[in-house]
Amino acid sequence: MFGYPESMTRMLPLLLLFACAKERDAAPPTLDERTHDVYRTWDDAQDFDLAMVGLVDWIAENGRTDEAWLGMRLTNLTEDDLVQVTIPEGQDLADHVGIANSGPSAFSIDLHAAAVVEADQIWNDPSTFEVYDRSIIEGDAETFAAGTGLVRTENEVLKGGPFGVEIPYSLRKDYRWVGLGDRRAFVARHWISEAGCSDNGNNCVNQTFGLDVFVEDGDETLRLLTNWLYVVTAADGLLTEDARIGLVATGNQDLIVKADEELATRDAR
Repeated sequence: MFGYPESMTRMLPLLLLFACAKERDAAPPTLDERTHDVYRTWDDAQDFDLAMVGLVDWIAENGRTDEAWLGMRLTNLTEDDLVQVTIPEGQDLADHVGIANSGPSAFSIDLHAAAVVEADQIWNDPSTFEVYDRSIIEGDAETFAAGTGLVRTENEVLKGGPFGVEIPYSLRKDYRWVGLGDRRAFVARHWISEAGCSDNGNNCVNQTFGLDVFVEDGDETLRLLTNWLYVVTAADGLLTEDARIGLVATGNQDLIVKADEELATRDAR
């Protein structure tokens, strides 16, 4: 799920403000290495559990810091990281950028688990997702929402952009609960196998890979959202490299904030 934020849908002059976007610092080695390890070992239970222990420990210690919320640069994924993941044809992994953002959610991990198995996922960011239809191709939604198991999903997405641009793409996103003793957590891994482009071919999601981690923290949830992304748009000539990276980071923030806004409406019912 790519992370360009709703700010991209506003008028062109606003995009110029991002030319002075704050440079994001490189992620500390522990975070960078663990995100690669988790992505790579997804289907290797023993190594995956070890990688998740390290990643969850980092989130528990650092997930509420200003630096984590602002976003930190991740090194690019390599072919060795993409186990059982198909890279879109003709793509160079050197082209994408990686960003990790972390922050607290005021809502329980159980509420998050119930939401992620729903068929309609537009609530992730209704200001930019025009279609986000989720189909579970393996696993059981009720079992996952109850706190165990794995679900694999296919998602048909239509992402809206500035000036009426629409980009359709098919997203694979799989979720699994992780056993970490007394600490409860689940994590998702996502990717696209084919690039998705607007009708005129000028705006494309060429690469998107990512992790979405949910860690129980009392009555709240700590979240880590990573995106390794390569998107081409008609506005690219206006954006510096730091601005491009900043858009991915603020897009991650938008997804975290929009989820809490949705859960707040449900909690009030």
